[in-house]
Amino acid sequence: MCEVESVAKCWMMDFCFRSVCSSYRDKNRDKFNRNIKLYEAIVDDESDLQDDQQTKRTICCFLSRIMDGKNLDVHYDSNDKITPLMSALAVWDFLKDTVADTTLHENIRRLLIIQCVGVCLEKGNVQLAADTLQWLEKETSLSQKLQRKLSTVVTEKDVYSQLLASFSYSRLLDSVSTFLDTFFEKHPSDFLLKSAAKVVEARHEKAEKSEKDLSEAASLKHAADSSTKNEAKVDSSDLNLKPKKKLFSTKVVHPWKPETEKKPLCALRRTAALRVSRLSFKGHRRQETTQEVCELPKHKSKKKWTWEEDKNLKAGVKRYGEGKWAKILVEYTFEDRTSVMLKDRWRTLKKHGLC
Repeated sequence: MCEVESVAKCWMMDFCFRSVCSSYRDKNRDKFNRNIKLYEAIVDDESDLQDDQQTKRTICCFLSRIMDGKNLDVHYDSNDKITPLMSALAVWDFLKDTVADTTLHENIRRLLIIQCVGVCLEKGNVQLAADTLQWLEKETSLSQKLQRKLSTVVTEKDVYSQLLASFSYSRLLDSVSTFLDTFFEKHPSDFLLKSAAKVVEARHEKAEKSEKDLSEAASLKHAADSSTKNEAKVDSSDLNLKPKKKLFSTKVVHPWKPETEKKPLCALRRTAALRVSRLSFKGHRRQETTQEVCELPKHKSKKKWTWEEDKNLKAGVKRYGEGKWAKILVEYTFEDRTSVMLKDRWRTLKKHGLC
């Protein structure tokens, strides 16, 4: 478990280290100060740092001094006359083996030496500039040529000299950024950033997939709604083009006349008067019956129900209800129908679902 925590802390330190370097390259002082405090809180608590983490810690110390280079009130050493850039020069010499490009290392070192004096002159502290030059002559391997040029600048208090303009503070910042780029080529220190990038990418893919699924669902729903509407239109058009087939024709080719339906009925007529006596009655009854049978009308064929009669029957049932056949027969027009016929016809209509 301790080993796992150690690896996790290394990832955290790498992330904080990259954050410090990133804010330095962006020249964002507020963000740099926040990141350097966070890095210190993690690193300073570790008593046994690995070599690569120790190197990164030294680089952060160097960057912190560079960022405070123009703030002469900040001190990193017990000696108040040691400015931040003078302290940075000592740290830079300690990082000599870390810089693969010796030319870059020498260029940054020369910039530091010149700006140690230049910043003091820029801030109007000539005495501090002279003291700094003496310290440089004593503590560093300062060439005689560069020492004479700096001495002339200090004596003349020439803040705008060609030497200070060529080796400016902004050029120092840019050169240090170049060093950081070369360092990250060999020491990426970006495991957590890559992992976070994968998580963010997965979230975006998931969000895009969700949006795509929602869009497809909406498209399918829209297509289904459109199809339903089209089917409804087609059905309604079919209904308009193909009206319901009528069960009964309303066209009457031959208008119905009551007189045409009447047929002469054969009335029962007796040719002789009824006798009271049985004998006479029997004889006459036999003759009478024979004559009556001959004179009975033939069986009447079943008359079909007309559309008008069905209509009246339906209206009567709707108004009076089933079973009121006698009342319906009186209130509505039917041709030679009885209550029983009305009841039978209504049962037939219900059986075929026509009522």
